[in-house]
Amino acid sequence: MTLFTPTDLRNRIEQVGDLPTLPHVVQRLATMIGSPTVSAEEIGTIIEKDQVLAAKVLRLANSPFYGFPSRIGSVSHAVIVLGFNVVKGLTLCASALTIMKDAGMDQLWRHSLGVAITAKLLATRLDIKNSEELFVSGLLHDIGKVVLYVKWPDVGNSIKDAMKTRTDHSHFDIEQELTGLSHAEIGGYLASAWHLPVTLREPILYHHNPMQAKDATLQTAIVHVADILVKGLACGNPGDDLIPPLSKPAWDQVGLDEQSLAEYIDKASQEFLTIDDYL
Repeated sequence: MTLFTPTDLRNRIEQVGDLPTLPHVVQRLATMIGSPTVSAEEIGTIIEKDQVLAAKVLRLANSPFYGFPSRIGSVSHAVIVLGFNVVKGLTLCASALTIMKDAGMDQLWRHSLGVAITAKLLATRLDIKNSEELFVSGLLHDIGKVVLYVKWPDVGNSIKDAMKTRTDHSHFDIEQELTGLSHAEIGGYLASAWHLPVTLREPILYHHNPMQAKDATLQTAIVHVADILVKGLACGNPGDDLIPPLSKPAWDQVGLDEQSLAEYIDKASQEFLTIDDYL
């Protein structure tokens, strides 16, 4: 039985428009990056006005996983090397990290980073153009949970209470039961509010139901598979210990056989050892 109606929660999203604690610079970026005339220097200058945020973006861009041969010393350089959408996503991720850590959600961040690492590995294997976007999609795929628990504590507490007595039900199922919405749908609304491209928006919105994706089908399949692999490897904890059902069509799209699966599990496990370098 729903305690909160989807309409009520959609109204909350529209009233929020964005996570209120995200820096003003992120809200400006949401509109600027869509402009065809904006330059890397303009984007870099805006981010660099927030020294703490700029430092976090550069730390992510210079993390061992990206492995650039020379250090990225400015946000403008990061924009040129990684692209507008990736830097915008990293800015959102750096902001979300602060919110998660302040709210004691370190295990959700570790899970999200594990999915980011695994999704990027799979995207590189499949020679996907702009594979860095898959890293960002993985980092942001559970951003809806931040809204549920940090911005809407009444909703989050109701979900927590239900999960204590219904341990055989997934977090996703209880969300839908109590609210009529899921964290994935909330994340999708936020991605639209942030003007993220469809290649980021659909993996966030459909990571539990990848066959619903229309435009970013392969990217969504990758994030879906990465989410389940990371859950199985127990890197972080997104809220419950149950492993979500795997979509067979998504699995087939990613194309992992038994040998390559073992290889990528080993690669991902090695990369997980570097997670603290991102924090």
